[in-house]
Amino acid sequence: MFCISLFVADYAQKNIPAGNIDILADSRVDNLVSLEKNIDEMPGYRLQICFDSDKRVIDEARDRFLKLYPLTATYVEFNAPHFNLKVGDYRTRLEAEKVKRQIFGEFVICIIHEDLIQLPRLD
Repeated sequence: MFCISLFVADYAQKNIPAGNIDILADSRVDNLVSLEKNIDEMPGYRLQICFDSDKRVIDEARDRFLKLYPLTATYVEFNAPHFNLKVGDYRTRLEAEKVKRQIFGEFVICIIHEDLIQLPRLD
């Protein structure tokens, strides 16, 4: 029995090309994986309050916003050649409009974007 397993192991090492592994899986597995990745996100809205190619400008705007709204999440995205600062996880456009009116004049721009948002906080 021991000799047979040594022979099989030696044969497998010599005849299987290195670096290639084929995985055969049911297509439903991929569907479950994609569902699991997006389980903490939902469609909603965010406010873009700054964009610039200088990251320091974005960081300063982020700090100013967090002083006004410390519990609101901020997101910095890079879309060459600019950094974009988006804030909030608003479920409805009305929620986003309300905050937009509150911060009007504090920041150079304030644009509402449809986006995938994080699930609401349970503070």
